[in-house]
Amino acid sequence: MLRQRLIITNNPLVRDAIPDTRLSLHNLIWIDGCTEEVLTEVRNYCHKFHRLITHPLTGSIKPNQTPYKTVIIAANDKNLIDYESILTSEMSLSKTLDMLTNKPRPIYNQSVLTDFAVIDLAFFQSYLETIHH
Repeated sequence: MLRQRLIITNNPLVRDAIPDTRLSLHNLIWIDGCTEEVLTEVRNYCHKFHRLITHPLTGSIKPNQTPYKTVIIAANDKNLIDYESILTSEMSLSKTLDMLTNKPRPIYNQSVLTDFAVIDLAFFQSYLETIHH
């Protein structure tokens, strides 16, 4: 049986897709912000006995380019700290902030924003396929 999973996202396409995906073992944490806010929340949860299910820097799009990110996490058994998740989430956030400092995210038109949202949604749907098969 799957443990309770949390979907942490700022992608409206992922948020809107959730009711259609039979995700009874998933909860949505909506972040009204950019990728760095999503990764901060992921990092905070990893420090509170959660573990990463999907990598925070999935895909080949640089985190200072995409405004959308979806990460799946799960509670650990017996409230054990998953140090690998903490390290990965800390390094992902740090890398993102460093990249944004060196080269801030461009201001995109709606068409480009939609493209980034669709790409992030595709990664999320790939995750769904792995758990439903």
